Amino acid sequence: MNVLAIIAEYNPFHNGHYYHLKESVKAVNADYTICIMSGNFMQRGEPALLNKWIRSRMAVENGIDLVFELPFVFACNNAEYFAKGAVDILNRLGCVSHLSFGSEIGSITRLAEAANHLAAETPELSELIRSFADLGISYPKARYEALKEYTDPQTAEVLKEANNILGVEYLKQLQQTKSRIQPITIKRYGTGYHDKGFYENIASATAIRHKLSESEELESLKQYLPTPSFEVLNEFNEDINLFFDGFYKLLIYRILTEEKENLNAVLSATEGLENKVWKAAKTAVNFESMIKAVKSKRYTATRIQRLFTHILVNLNKKSFQSILKEELNYGRILAFNQKGAALLKKIKKEELSTIPILTNINRELPKDAGEWKLLQYDIAASDVYNLVTVGEVYKYSDYIMKPYNHFISNEFV
Repeated sequence: MNVLAIIAEYNPFHNGHYYHLKESVKAVNADYTICIMSGNFMQRGEPALLNKWIRSRMAVENGIDLVFELPFVFACNNAEYFAKGAVDILNRLGCVSHLSFGSEIGSITRLAEAANHLAAETPELSELIRSFADLGISYPKARYEALKEYTDPQTAEVLKEANNILGVEYLKQLQQTKSRIQPITIKRYGTGYHDKGFYENIASATAIRHKLSESEELESLKQYLPTPSFEVLNEFNEDINLFFDGFYKLLIYRILTEEKENLNAVLSATEGLENKVWKAAKTAVNFESMIKAVKSKRYTATRIQRLFTHILVNLNKKSFQSILKEELNYGRILAFNQKGAALLKKIKKEELSTIPILTNINRELPKDAGEWKLLQYDIAASDVYNLVTVGEVYKYSDYIMKPYNHFISNEFV
């Protein structure tokens, strides 16, 4: 039985994603497809275009059989922890045979070279990373420069592109956990991750969101989206969220009602950064000006966006370290089709999974279970997201939503 896994955000699911899914299924002759998908906030700290329930529906209507949520504490984190949380779920589901991811380079061999060095992280490499970080540059840049000096420019080159970086982290996690899951990569088709251009029928999620933010009609994007994605976007057009500015006042409130010293306890904060955040909260006029006031050569805009989202959800370092130490995780189902239901039945019947499988958090997870430490942040993230995007907490609440059932067995043509 070949079970193909994909780790994604699908923000939104576009033609490039469909191409990756179709080529991956073909490459491994997959019987089933699983997706580990980010929830309501993205890896870069941004709120999703549409909530997790709508985006997971989009995924199964495009051919994914079973969608699990990547818990917030991993989904809204740096590439290392994003990969760690997702690969951990895949390992512990007990049924996944392959992991496919898109990359700019399209070569597992090249990505594995970098991953092997970073997984081993010799004292010499660690010292090089520290020495470059001490120059005041960001950690990703320091790691790139260190690997370039430790190995050669060609090996380090893969760390310059977003999807390559995630691919390296997936490979690193598979190696460190001695996973049996076989990785494959599909070369990105047409555009880069941050590319805002449009090429034939391919556009990145960034480009699509950018067009929508410029008040472009959804119809103008139809050629860049699979039909199911376009139909879902059209149906939930009023729920589309394009800006972080809606969260600005809530963020300011959280900062100004918190003791300044406590801000340093928030995940993604470092000593001294709380002073810049506090000052920015008193002078900034919108979210963009907040970012500009706090970011620096060392702290990228992405790092600051994640910090602000962690402040909104009140995710602190102590809780995150406790989650890691206790190895907490679960497989929370967001959507499935007929094949996904069959796979889920097999997982449960054969007791393949070593983590809780959740479809209804009200009845399946005891309140004293350790996993509640993890789940409380998913719930809080959803509440914050819903409050801003739809004006209420109850609609789309994690307590009332159930997985989307798409009882059509998707086949590719």
